[in-house]
Amino acid sequence: MHIFKTRPIPNNFFMAAMLLFALCIAVVAGAQPAGKLVPLNPPQPVENDGKIEILEFFSYGCGHCAHLEPLFEQWAKKQPVDVKIKRVPAGHGFESRGIDSVPIFYTLEAMGLLEKLHQKLFDAANIENVILGNPATLNKWLEKQGVDAKAYENMQKSFSIQNKIARAYKMTVDYKITGTPTLIVNGRIAVTVQGSEEGTLATIDQLIHDARASNRTVAAATTASTTATAARPKKAVVKQAADQTK
Repeated sequence: MHIFKTRPIPNNFFMAAMLLFALCIAVVAGAQPAGKLVPLNPPQPVENDGKIEILEFFSYGCGHCAHLEPLFEQWAKKQPVDVKIKRVPAGHGFESRGIDSVPIFYTLEAMGLLEKLHQKLFDAANIENVILGNPATLNKWLEKQGVDAKAYENMQKSFSIQNKIARAYKMTVDYKITGTPTLIVNGRIAVTVQGSEEGTLATIDQLIHDARASNRTVAAATTASTTATAARPKKAVVKQAADQTK
């Protein structure tokens, strides 16, 4: 490992949120799994869409990230529709090999070139030893990949990309990232690779299973609450009608 909005949760969601946190604690306290698990304190918000969010914090210059990436890509393609996966380049303090992954990632994403070049960037930095942290070298490498260096530079300076860059830097702090790669499950638990990468991903699978069960609990509690609320006025009307007939 390389070291160096969401809406507020309503009160009737509190118990389900606590259940998920307890499940995370149970995993940490149980038999030693592959991967180091650390509950986030405080938990970070996720979208209230019923899906399970997995964030992958990485750095292009991180050898461990490069080794994990092909396995993570295969794993990600097998996930069901209720799991959403987002890659987040780690910000300040994670310029391994001098590479700031944040502007590179979001600029290429905006240009529609990320899928083509994501793995190639890992290979260039960690296998071919290209000094991508040097702007001139990075530009030459991009041009070899068919990227217009001037268009790349202009895109990176755009308002939308600068906002994404600033957000990634902030997320690195908010999620208390201390090393890469780090995987975040539903804003509540951080998992770093410990043991085999395959074992770590199996641990993520188990946490996804637990989060899915928690989501079902939330849905059931919400339905029950809504039904009970809708039923109360009807009972009041029936009682009032009965009183009037006496």
